[in-house]
Amino acid sequence: MKINIPDTLNITYFHKYHMSYDLIASYIQQKLNITSLNLQHLSDPKSLLAASEKNSIDIVIINSACLFDGAFREADIRKMLTALCKNQHIKTLFFAQNMKAALLKKMIDTGIDIMMSSQDTPQELVQALTSVLSSSSGETYVSRSVREHLKQKCSDLTPKEWEVINLIHKGYSLSEISSKKCRAKSTISTQKRNAMNKLQLKNETELLRFLHQNTLFNSY
Repeated sequence: MKINIPDTLNITYFHKYHMSYDLIASYIQQKLNITSLNLQHLSDPKSLLAASEKNSIDIVIINSACLFDGAFREADIRKMLTALCKNQHIKTLFFAQNMKAALLKKMIDTGIDIMMSSQDTPQELVQALTSVLSSSSGETYVSRSVREHLKQKCSDLTPKEWEVINLIHKGYSLSEISSKKCRAKSTISTQKRNAMNKLQLKNETELLRFLHQNTLFNSY
């Protein structure tokens, strides 16, 4: 396969705080033999969206932690992700942290170019970039650690189990759901527990985190 890496690469990392991505950028530049690498930091979805519309970005790095901490409106995040995934000029690199397999699958389905985790090596990062920059297939590069995570057994939820946990996300108590759906509270409680077991969620905090993250991808 012919490797066609550009001489100049414009990399943007998306985070609400200024982070030190200089070492990562230097490593990429060295290993890919790039003459000039421009690194910029954008801290909110609207700024990233504006930059993407100007086609001034070749690669954007997004860490899942900064998407799901509640700092940004869900509608703005959805709009940003949709624009990035539809832009053929931009390659989107997503670092997943503490995401369940069900959410990883949804994220991959959005059209992300590279899906990695903090457990992956710098060498695999370079391999991933080489792969997507040299190919026009549109296939997502999924790293070794993420592939292993996706192998975790995750049974599909029933429609009623989804219904219960989505109502919980909207703020309904089990008693209120029981009354609203004309089902016994014990049944609602069982459906909630079954859903958490299938999603491998250990407690209420993990459930609420999952539901918040899941909401971002319901429109895809």
